[in-house]
Amino acid sequence: MYIDNIISFNNIEVNVTGIEKKRIIGNIKIDGRDFKLIFTYNDEINVNENIAGLILTMPVINFTYFSRKLTLNYPVSENDRDLINKFMKINAHEVFINKIINRRYDFIKEEYLPEEKDINEYNASGITELVCNKNFDDNYNNIVDKQKVMIMSSSGKESLLAYGIFNEINSNDKNYSFYFEESGSHWLTAKTAYDYYNKNFNNVKKVWSNADRFYHETLKYIKIIKMENIDIRSDDYPITVFIFPVYIFLLIPLLLKYNIGNIIMGDELDDPREMNDFHGLKYYYGIFDQTYDFNEMISEYFKNKKIGSYVYSVVYPVTGYMEEKILMDRYHSLYLNQRSCHSCHEKDNRIYPCGKCSKCLGILLFIDANNGNPQEILYNSDDVRLLKKRVKNSRLRLDPDEINYTEMKLKFIDGNYRDYDHVDGIHIMPYENEPFSVIPDNFRNEVYEIFNKYSNGIYKLKNSEWVKLD
Repeated sequence: MYIDNIISFNNIEVNVTGIEKKRIIGNIKIDGRDFKLIFTYNDEINVNENIAGLILTMPVINFTYFSRKLTLNYPVSENDRDLINKFMKINAHEVFINKIINRRYDFIKEEYLPEEKDINEYNASGITELVCNKNFDDNYNNIVDKQKVMIMSSSGKESLLAYGIFNEINSNDKNYSFYFEESGSHWLTAKTAYDYYNKNFNNVKKVWSNADRFYHETLKYIKIIKMENIDIRSDDYPITVFIFPVYIFLLIPLLLKYNIGNIIMGDELDDPREMNDFHGLKYYYGIFDQTYDFNEMISEYFKNKKIGSYVYSVVYPVTGYMEEKILMDRYHSLYLNQRSCHSCHEKDNRIYPCGKCSKCLGILLFIDANNGNPQEILYNSDDVRLLKKRVKNSRLRLDPDEINYTEMKLKFIDGNYRDYDHVDGIHIMPYENEPFSVIPDNFRNEVYEIFNKYSNGIYKLKNSEWVKLD
């Protein structure tokens, strides 16, 4: 079978080797090769071996599809085992379909590309066995404060907008922000907002890690990878798709320390009409950890583990176009710190977006279509002048209606952008009966009022079309 041919490891072992006041240290052993994985907080923490081990396990999930076994050498509960098994299966589907078959870049050796007959549930789900050597009883009994929120933060429009909203509707001392600093250049993307938050807000939390080095090193031993291509400049990882679970589990020590009841993700609208199965196989286009399903799964897990925090997004029913409009108009001081770019660079102590990657092109479209000034967030005149040409030659990672709406509005392509008016509206998702029902009662009305002020209406799917409601 195909999966047997691409297996690269017999066993990946996760070991907790150190728990300090501000640091968690682990040893990841892959067929005798050792990697020291480190997570360092800017806050003192108090964690046990169960939480430390789970944190160390999350980066490893990215590579379990290529291993016969995942062995956890720390205490785990039945709840933990169930979630990790689900994660491994979902990750396997995402890697098989999104990274190997529907790949965006040339990272996979041709001889390991699956044939039509190989596209089935067995190969998609993988064969990894979870081995757990110690048992644990979940007994955290955390009593959360439902007014406290932890906002997953970066210099992206989603997190900046979410932070602006909660700073407006919630007591400032109840708002926390969380940043993740990788040892590589990815930190440049988040650093502008982090520095601004540190100067202007309280409760700014950060964790440094060498996880990105672990990702890069592990790729060397996956036999299907073209090693000569893994360092090409791209807006995608060769294999890695499980990013946010790392961040979420890093929060657990802080959730327990501060009794935080809400975790705010930055998941904007993904048109459900575009999220179809592949050959009958369920997958999430590489963004499972930015979906409602992920948020619900983690919320249920926290409930069962007696941690109690609820995970959701406030921007899930609106498009990036609308987010940018509100951020520019209502929270302009936060907007000035936006760096939505895959390849930021530093010059004269300021961090600049590249203006050319797919992320930048989408942001430039949104700003331009909303009559904003991209140069306020350090895009240059060439980025503005060449936008139409660059968009034409690029594969934007936006829903088709959002692309059509913005390009038609800017007259980049022919057509009436009003045909896609729902892009500027609030969407009732298939799992909802009313707008913003995912958001808890104590915040829902105020969040709705903010978005409704900028929206052209409420939309619901009827016969696969977004229809405006009276």
